[in-house]
Amino acid sequence: MAKKIVAGILLICCICYSQGYRNPPSGTVALMNGGAFVAQADDPSACVLNPAGLAFLKQNQFHSDILFLFSETKFLGNNVSTSKENNIAYLGNIYASYAPEKSNIGFGFGITSPYGQKTQWNKKFTEIHWAYNVPYYGEMKFITFTPAMAFAPTPYLGLGYGIDIHKSMVETRQSIPWSFITATPDGIAVLKGEDLAISLRIGILLNKQKHSFGFVWTSPFEMDYSGTFSMTNFPQTLPGFLNGIQPTVKSRFKIKFPEIYSLGYRWKNEKIAFQIGAEFVKYSCLEKIVVDAGPNSILIPTLIKNWKDVWTFSGGLEYMINSACAINFGIGLIETPVPDRTFEPTLPDSDRIVYSVGTSINLKPGKLSLFYMQNNFKDRTILQGGFTDGVYKSSGSFIGCGFTAKI
Repeated sequence: MAKKIVAGILLICCICYSQGYRNPPSGTVALMNGGAFVAQADDPSACVLNPAGLAFLKQNQFHSDILFLFSETKFLGNNVSTSKENNIAYLGNIYASYAPEKSNIGFGFGITSPYGQKTQWNKKFTEIHWAYNVPYYGEMKFITFTPAMAFAPTPYLGLGYGIDIHKSMVETRQSIPWSFITATPDGIAVLKGEDLAISLRIGILLNKQKHSFGFVWTSPFEMDYSGTFSMTNFPQTLPGFLNGIQPTVKSRFKIKFPEIYSLGYRWKNEKIAFQIGAEFVKYSCLEKIVVDAGPNSILIPTLIKNWKDVWTFSGGLEYMINSACAINFGIGLIETPVPDRTFEPTLPDSDRIVYSVGTSINLKPGKLSLFYMQNNFKDRTILQGGFTDGVYKSSGSFIGCGFTAKI
């Protein structure tokens, strides 16, 4: 029984959210349009969202944006309830583009955080009501550097590519019930890892009169996290079945990140612009996560994920009030890749509909953009026959601003 308790509690979790483990699109204009931007790509954020758009930028530009996220997840179980503790986060992105004079070539560079975020539950709640079965803390940090280049073989067609250089760190913390196993004070199991990886994105943009079509392919990649697995309050004596485990060992585990296909269409005239977008995200690449912790591997069971491929749909409308000001409205439908059978509280993801509204104002120094986005999540009722069965209710909203200027 004690062996089953130990093996059941030390689970490596996927500790990011949004759609699966992706953050919202990295661009102010994209967010104002519900996520649609592939067929527009007319500011420096194109180096990430569609690098082909760099070929049509005629001025050197700088763009920066910041996004504040307010989220809440409530768990309603059998006569118990709790809420996720970290409810405020922020993301920032920086872009620059270079357009050589009298050339059909463009260059760009972006610094973004495409994946990550943090989940934290009440530590005592995970011990008492979830029977030590769930990490109370998990965090994934991601920073991505993207140099990009594009050229226009014709006045209407742009072709581009970008190289993503990813740096990531993962940490999870989970209580250990030494009090049930060795009658000593409980401890904390801490798993840490970091890695560097590279992926590729290729974009196409066709601009002709009032119509624009865009396509982007983003390659899959894998992070091979290496670090340590440590346990605090390590007992001086252990039961026979735990002989050989150590308080600190080297660890290693891999997480696969998905291949993405993005499509977009945009129509515009002097006053109105309308665009739609769709993404196909191949999350089925993530079947399981296995942690190699040497002699301590006996404590960490394989985490079965079996995520599914999903679609995301978005649409946006822009209305030019005058030459200096525009307003935007957007909507997005986001499907979760996490099936009920492998759902876990460390990733309380669910299907949602997002609504956005924003405005862009042309000032003398540059263009200022402001927006608000509301996330309407679908409640998830989980019935796996375990301690974490119940209803998970999530809500969230974003407030963001961006600034684009000539350089």
